Amino acid sequence: MHIFNRSISISVRSEDPKTMTVDGVFLDSHHEICITLKIEVESYTIIDADGELRRTPYTDCAQTQLRIKELIGINLNHNVRKQIQMAVGLKHGCTHITDLTLECIKGLLQAKFCLMVHSMQPEEKEDLLERSFGGSCFHY
Repeated sequence: MHIFNRSISISVRSEDPKTMTVDGVFLDSHHEICITLKIEVESYTIIDADGELRRTPYTDCAQTQLRIKELIGINLNHNVRKQIQMAVGLKHGCTHITDLTLECIKGLLQAKFCLMVHSMQPEEKEDLLERSFGGSCFHY
């Protein structure tokens, strides 16, 4: 018997070299939350944020959707978790929007790393991967 399930899906795309867009979906037995963040690559700042709480367990949860716009202006170079919690979390926000936003940022980091690695020579790539991931998992 299944009692609970949860899935988080992150997709990163870029229509131009100056911005990246991250789409995130948080889906579990009680919630369906979607968020889209647009990031300016050079400053590494959120320049647009939108989202929708499509399904929530309580009617007052929908109020937290308005806080998603508070993500606009967050610089992703430092104190990311704290800034996101202040914008969409804590007692006036939603822990699930916070979690989804943090997963979106993790996906963005992966995408940024992938773009950088694709432009490198094989020996540069190998050195960077070893320095970045050395000691972080079985393979490295």
